[in-house]
Amino acid sequence: MPELPYPTVTDRTSPGAPYRGEEPFYYGDQDGLDLRALLDILLRGKWIILATMLALAVPVVLYSIVSPSKYRAYSILLVDKTDTDLADVLPEQVPTAFWRQERNLSNELLVLDQSTELAESVARRLMEAGRVPGTERPLSILNDDDPATPLTVEEVAFRLQKEYINSSMETGGADAIRVNAVSTDPAEAALIANAFSEAFADLTQDQSRSSASASREFLEDQVETQNERLREADAAVEDYMLQEGAVALQEETTRLVDQIATLDARRDQASVNLQTKRAELAALQGELARLEGQLGDRLSSNLDGQLVTVREQIQQLRGELETFYSQNPALRTNPNPPANIARLRSELQRAESEQDRIARALSEQSLASSTGPNDQASGFSRAAELRSQISAARVAVRGLEAEVRQVGARLGQYEGELSSVPEQSIELAQLERDRRAAETLYGALEQNLQQARVAEQSQLGYARVIRPAFPPTRAFSPLRVRNTVLALLCGLVFGGLLAIGRVKLDHRIHTPDDLGKLGFPVIGTVPSTDTLVKEEYGGAEAAEVNGRMVDTHVVSLLNPMATASESYRALRTNIQFSRPDVVVQTILVTSANPGEGKSVTSSNLAVVFAQAGRRVLLVDSDLRRPTVHKKLGIPREPGLVQELFTDDEINPDALDRLADDLYVLPAGSIAPNPSELIGSRRMRDLIEDMRSKFDIIIFDAPPILAATDAVLLSTQCDATLVIARAGETKDFELQSAMTALADVGTKPSGLVLNAFDVRQAYGYRYKYAYRYGSSYGYGSSKVTEA
Repeated sequence: MPELPYPTVTDRTSPGAPYRGEEPFYYGDQDGLDLRALLDILLRGKWIILATMLALAVPVVLYSIVSPSKYRAYSILLVDKTDTDLADVLPEQVPTAFWRQERNLSNELLVLDQSTELAESVARRLMEAGRVPGTERPLSILNDDDPATPLTVEEVAFRLQKEYINSSMETGGADAIRVNAVSTDPAEAALIANAFSEAFADLTQDQSRSSASASREFLEDQVETQNERLREADAAVEDYMLQEGAVALQEETTRLVDQIATLDARRDQASVNLQTKRAELAALQGELARLEGQLGDRLSSNLDGQLVTVREQIQQLRGELETFYSQNPALRTNPNPPANIARLRSELQRAESEQDRIARALSEQSLASSTGPNDQASGFSRAAELRSQISAARVAVRGLEAEVRQVGARLGQYEGELSSVPEQSIELAQLERDRRAAETLYGALEQNLQQARVAEQSQLGYARVIRPAFPPTRAFSPLRVRNTVLALLCGLVFGGLLAIGRVKLDHRIHTPDDLGKLGFPVIGTVPSTDTLVKEEYGGAEAAEVNGRMVDTHVVSLLNPMATASESYRALRTNIQFSRPDVVVQTILVTSANPGEGKSVTSSNLAVVFAQAGRRVLLVDSDLRRPTVHKKLGIPREPGLVQELFTDDEINPDALDRLADDLYVLPAGSIAPNPSELIGSRRMRDLIEDMRSKFDIIIFDAPPILAATDAVLLSTQCDATLVIARAGETKDFELQSAMTALADVGTKPSGLVLNAFDVRQAYGYRYKYAYRYGSSYGYGSSKVTEA
């Protein structure tokens, strides 16, 4: 409740002096919100807090129940390749320090998350499998809304990248990548993670085997060619020997043939090796040319900067949308939002599409220009390695060319010597030489092919799976218990804030501290009697007492041992000591507005004064809307109006007696001018007459803000009580009433907080435990006779 300044009230004895009231009984914390006040606010707003908690928790619980369980499986890839020095391969215009950065796995992560080639390779494997191994359940990633049109490889690959797969770097500084797969089936999650890891390892292996594969393919072609040549040579020797009858060569001719065959085979082998090296050299030069072109594109490309810019734009757009969604959550799922929301959604969609395009282009560049785990310089490391291999291949080519020339020269020398032998021997020797050369070359090529195959298989790539994925035993989403607890906590906090905001904006009086913060004296507090009436009288409005139907809220008469009756007795004591220098004989009871309990309070107060042995007169001075006669079950006439229109002294014996020493003067007939009657000289004389015949006179006056009667009558009374009803009376209305009394010089004895529910205010249940304790009382809890 907002604090208001003290009202300015003029004291009777000190005109113009500011009035702050008598010392109040209960004061709140004037400096700020203390713990008790906070707990009081939360207790008062418990239904708001509970409703907020339920409003947040119920949708979260329902969502958690309806959402399928998701499982996460992961495999770990070890990425290991030694970098080479980049100084010899960097272009002269690029500073070396630009590339000397710490090793990281950003390129490999980008390839795993964005490479279309890799995703399609995994998609093909999953489509071939079709079902989860071991369980034979269909793969959920292959489910299609339209069974008539099966999914394509591209569609499955897109699903993989968007919904099922993501990668991250392992912690601890190791060059390792964790490949995470998510699915509603734990076995499927493990299958996808393993498929992705194996496909990536195969991809790196294919890159490492590129040059070795070129040599192996060339040697396979040469082995097949030489094998055919050997078969033809064998057939030629056999045919010639059968046709010419040649069976053997002379010893010298045999030696020359052997020498020529050996040299011929050596020359052919050297020629094959030369062609192999040339093929390998061409493959290396082609790869280097491709790599240098891609590296040049990478150096001149600004895709990295574009990706950063697009991501910042996406974050900004999402932030703006979330601001609108937080103000109106219904906009989040509205298919036809306002124009500004639709524009933001459209811009966000275009930005996300642009991000995917740039990321894919960047992944393809990274995949093409890097062979290592490493960093942005891995492509230059590969270029340095290729240049080193090209240099070695060129040296080998020159050596093989020299060997071919040398062997050719010696072969010409031996062929000259062979020309001196007989013609038949020469022909046979030539055929034998070709056969032996083909045989020798075939054996050498076969051996080289086996070595090339071994070399190719030995290239394992720079990434390998060191931990395969296993089906998880527990779902990671949704976390139903955690979500429910968080929703309840958020509801508690949000509901608490709503409750605090509601109380801070609430101008109603709820506790005695609220009156104390306004600077008004609190002379008494009366608890609510609704529960008592409901429990003891079944909620009836009246109960019979000595033949009269008395309002059940007049508890001091019906049940003197009730807790509320004790509150009225405490109020009686406080009134008697409110003015030590004056004997309080006339008491005015009023309120700011109707319905705040002034008539009930005046009736109960009259009863407890009478119970104390005082001769009490209760006067219903509310000539506009009198209610005392209804509450006490007596006739309305004759009453105060009749007394004001006569000059006779008041006769106590002619008044209604509700109990011993308790006399009641009702309002009487309807008066056309209540204010004039209340302010008349006859009223003053009547009050003086009442003083002489009664110990206590209690006036039930109209509300202050409804009529001036109470203000006029307050100048003729010893004590003025203003009734405030807890939960209904507003602070500014009460302040206006107090100001109206101060304007005529009335100094109220204090305020009475009526219908105060002690259970709704933290701390008061302990302060009033004795006074309002349910076990407190003497004798019977009910009194049916006065």
